[in-house]
Amino acid sequence: MHRLSTIDAGFLITESQHSPKHVASLQVLRLPKGKGAAWLRKMLDDLKRVPPGFPFDRRLANEKALQPALIEDDRFDIDYHVRHSVLPAPGDDRQLESMVARLHANLLDRDRPLWEFHLIEGLRERRFAFYTKIHHCIADGVTFTRWFVESGSTSPDARDSRPVWQRGDAPPEEEGPEEGFIGRLASGVTLIGDGVKTALDLSSLGARLIQHNVLRRDRNAVLPLSAGKTALNTPTGAARSFAICQFPLEDMKAIAHSSGASVNDLVMALCDLSVHRYLEEHGEAPSDPLVAYMPVNLRQSENDDGNLISLLQVRLASQHADPLAALAEIKAASQATRALYGGVSRPAVQLYSLAVALLPLGEELLRLGSLLPPAINLVISNVPGPQRAMYFRGAEVVEAYPVSTLPPGVALNMTVSSYAGTMFFGLVGGRSALPDLQRLGVHLQGAFEDFRRLAGA
Repeated sequence: MHRLSTIDAGFLITESQHSPKHVASLQVLRLPKGKGAAWLRKMLDDLKRVPPGFPFDRRLANEKALQPALIEDDRFDIDYHVRHSVLPAPGDDRQLESMVARLHANLLDRDRPLWEFHLIEGLRERRFAFYTKIHHCIADGVTFTRWFVESGSTSPDARDSRPVWQRGDAPPEEEGPEEGFIGRLASGVTLIGDGVKTALDLSSLGARLIQHNVLRRDRNAVLPLSAGKTALNTPTGAARSFAICQFPLEDMKAIAHSSGASVNDLVMALCDLSVHRYLEEHGEAPSDPLVAYMPVNLRQSENDDGNLISLLQVRLASQHADPLAALAEIKAASQATRALYGGVSRPAVQLYSLAVALLPLGEELLRLGSLLPPAINLVISNVPGPQRAMYFRGAEVVEAYPVSTLPPGVALNMTVSSYAGTMFFGLVGGRSALPDLQRLGVHLQGAFEDFRRLAGA
């Protein structure tokens, strides 16, 4: 039995029919020279013969609702988890986006291991795709990306690439507590001590946020439920929309460095500017600066699995007529936010993030969305990936898009992943709120061109 952490369990608690909590990867590959549909289908048959490893062989055990655990699934059915789809002609990217949007809307079956793998063939230019989703309670984007890197190869000649579900040994099984009196006493003292420290850190963080926001009038110190109401803050329904775009990483670095900013600052500025233009196009321009969740990696080791992220609230730009001025605003806001959370223990930051994430769920369940302001307006995330070209059994991975999740009451997630010299943007929206998400991709491209022109990159 493998018990999930409080943060991992939070993704189960906050899941609903209209707010699935799985993350996914969309990899587009090109067939090896001289290979066709027969090779592809034989590869899929071979992959189905590979048994799953941890955590892909585990399902949920709900004996304790507040501390769910993963147990081995003795009825594992590979044909349920590994699936095959074929796009009709012409097999363009728009058709791929529509298929991924439909697949991403469906909840994972909690009576089975919480993952699915879809091989999608029929893309033009000899391409095919892997769409793989896994529940966020098991892995975040950083862990998921590392698993895919480990399953592939940097050599086009390698033919033994393993599927992502072929993992190594499971961590030691966690049995029920059979400690003696002294052991239980020691465990209790440790737990209380850790709890007191976390509580003190939480109090310190709350006081720090209030001091900066209220007393110093620092608007970069974002309090819960302080975002402005926008067209992005609406019940999303179950259906999803999905769009993709990509930009050269070297251009992104040149633009950012010319302004003394980071690539992550530029990603947030691109997203902010494109969203404003999209909302203006629809006659719904926001009156206040947008507030975004910015996931921050809290790992102490690159091999740490599970969820080791925190969601920090970042205030975006107040002006957009000058993109470089907006970038400077966002750079300052990002630095101020990180400084506010600096020195606070990892458990305290994660618990604070979970509490803030639960607020929109409470608003949704109690139907208070029309009375209370939202916690955030959108999610913007940047997940680093490998910078060398990767291959899977001789097929080159030519594109790699993240496909993320939506918080309750929020209709847009913009996640970017870097791979082999390119930044790949995966845009996920609630279809009822953002049915024309491809228009946002057009505005994202326009914002990038404006930044490149202004920065002289």
